[in-house]
Amino acid sequence: MAIKTQKDRLQFIITGSKFWTLEEVCNASFQQFGKTDTQTAMSARWREIHESAFIIKHKRVRPGTKNLWEYRIEIKEAANSDQEVA
Repeated sequence: MAIKTQKDRLQFIITGSKFWTLEEVCNASFQQFGKTDTQTAMSARWREIHESAFIIKHKRVRPGTKNLWEYRIEIKEAANSDQEVA
């Protein structure tokens, strides 16, 4: 996947088992891509990501805080993705 847009950077950074705050996402975007993204912009890109059978969005308040939200994306593989095609 070519990473060209803010949405691409967001998806690349937060896909996996780790939860990220918007500040952490912006810092990672700068470190990995040299791009200065704002928390407001990344929040908007988060809302543009649509869930499907294969993309699951997770959002929660970070444990130990009262109002610090964190995000991640989980990619589900197809049930038969490890089977060979005849």
